[in-house]
Amino acid sequence: MNASRVSAIIGCAVAVFVAVAATAQVANFDDRPTGFLTARTGGMPADGWSGTSLATAKQLVSGLPAAPRSRALRDLQFKVLVSDLTPPRADGSPPPSLFARKVEKLAAMGEGESLNEMVRGAGGYADPSVATTTVNALMLAGERDSACAIVRNWQLTAPFARRADVVCRLLAGDGAGALAAAASLRASDPAFVKLVEIAAGGLPPSGVAPSQIDGPAMVMLGLANVQPPAAVLRSTQPAIMRALVALRSLPIAMRLEIAERAEALAIIGATRLGDLYLEAVRDGAALPAPMARRARLVAAARNAANPDEIVRSIAAAYGEARGSPLFPTIARASAAALLNLPAKPQYADLAQEAIRGFLLLGDRQQTQAWLRLATNAVYNNARALIALDRLLPLVAVAGIDDPKRLPAAEVNRWYEVMKDDDAARAALRGYLMVELFRATGIDVPPRSTDLPEAPPGNVRLVMPAAATLQAMTAAAAGRRRAETALLASIAAAETPLNELHPAGIAAIVRALRQVGEDYTARLFAIETAIAYGL
Repeated sequence: MNASRVSAIIGCAVAVFVAVAATAQVANFDDRPTGFLTARTGGMPADGWSGTSLATAKQLVSGLPAAPRSRALRDLQFKVLVSDLTPPRADGSPPPSLFARKVEKLAAMGEGESLNEMVRGAGGYADPSVATTTVNALMLAGERDSACAIVRNWQLTAPFARRADVVCRLLAGDGAGALAAAASLRASDPAFVKLVEIAAGGLPPSGVAPSQIDGPAMVMLGLANVQPPAAVLRSTQPAIMRALVALRSLPIAMRLEIAERAEALAIIGATRLGDLYLEAVRDGAALPAPMARRARLVAAARNAANPDEIVRSIAAAYGEARGSPLFPTIARASAAALLNLPAKPQYADLAQEAIRGFLLLGDRQQTQAWLRLATNAVYNNARALIALDRLLPLVAVAGIDDPKRLPAAEVNRWYEVMKDDDAARAALRGYLMVELFRATGIDVPPRSTDLPEAPPGNVRLVMPAAATLQAMTAAAAGRRRAETALLASIAAAETPLNELHPAGIAAIVRALRQVGEDYTARLFAIETAIAYGL
C-alpha cells in the first residue's frame, strides 16, 4: 500500500468523524460552559470568550492546527478548548456547534483522555456522534477500558459501532463473540476481520493492512501483533503518532524514532519519551548507535541518585546534544533531574546547562536562581563570560529580571558573540533578537545598537497571513483573550519555528502579552529563539 493511499485512508477516517459531528447533534451544548479547567486549576478565566461572537468562536476552533510546532501555543489552544468558559451568545450561526467543534479538534490533537473528561462532564455521551468520536480518540490514546465503557453503555454511529463492539469483545476475552460480531464486516472490511481472526483464533500474524486506520484498527493491530503499513509509520497526525508510540507490536527502536519526532513536534511530552528511553536501556534493546547514546544519556540523568551523578549526567547529555536539532528534545527529556539539584556554588559548573533547561521548561524562578550562580561564577573568567553571553539574550526575553532597557554596549557584545559563533546566520539571529526584545517590553530604540533592523535578503521566511495578524491585533486591542489565543496559534500554524518571520513572531508575542498571556508569550519567544540557534 503506497503512502498516498494510506494518507487518504487516514484522512477519510478523520473526515467521517468530522462529518458525523456536523450532522448528528441531539442536544444544544452551547448554552452552558463545557470545560473542566478553571482559572484556579490552570485554565482561562470564565469570561475568556467575552466580546467574541459564537460564529467567530466556531470558525477559530475549526481553523486551529492539530499539531502546532510551538509547544507553548499548543498548550494555549488546549487550555482554551478545555477551560470552563461561558460560551458566546447564540447568534444563529450554522452547525456544527462550538462544543462539537471542540470535540473534533481535541480528537485531532490526540487528546483522548482530556476529550473524554470534557464530554463526560458535559453529558455529551448522549450524542451518538460525540460518543463515537470520543471512543475513537480513547482507543487511539490506549485508554481501552474507558473506551469500552462507553461502547457498552451508549449508542454509537454505524458502522463504527460494530467495529468498536468487536474490539471490546476481544478485550473482554470473548473471542467467539468477537468473531460472530465481525462476520457482518467481512464484505466491507475484510482486513479488519482478518485481524480479528488472528487475535481471536490464534492464527500467525501476517501483513494485513486495515482499510481504515482509526482507533479500532490500531487496537486490533496491537492485539494481532501486526505492524501497520510503512506509510502509517510516517504519519504526522498527532492521534496516530501517539498511538504508534504506544503500539507494542512495533520494535522499540521504531517506537523511539516516532517518539523523538513526536516530542520535537510537541505531540507527546518529554516525560513519555524519557520513559521509552528508560525501557530501551533496561531491556538492552538493539538501537541505532546515535539513538542508543541518547537513550543512555537520558536514562543516566533520570536515574541519577545524588547531586554528583546529576551534575555528570546533565553535563554529558547537554554537551552531546548541543548544536543538534534534537537539543531541545534531549534537554527536556533529561531536565527533570535538574529539579533535584539545588543552585549552590559547588554546582556552578553546571549553571549554564541548568539555565538552558529551565528556560525550555519555562521555570522563571529556577532560571533566576541559576543565573545568579552563573553570574557570580564568571567574574575574572573571560571564557566563561563569553559562554554566558550566549544565554543572556534568552534570559532577557524570558523576563527573568524584567528589564525595560538594556545597555547598548552589552547588547552589542552579545551580537559580537553571535557573529563569532556563526557569521553566516548572525544577521538573522540578531534581527530576531531585536524583535523579541521589543515584543517583550524592552525598549531598544531604532539604530541604538548594532543589531540589524531587517532580515537578510537571502533567507526564506514565512510571514503569517496578513488577515490573521490583523484579526489577532484587533482581538488583543479589544482584550478578547480566547480569540487572541486561538488566532496566535492559527497564525503560527504548523510552520517550523525557524522559518517563521521574526516580525510575525513578535506580533504574536505582543498580542498574547496584551491579553494577559505573558507566560505563554515569553515561552513561545524562547522556543523560537532556540529554534533559530540563539
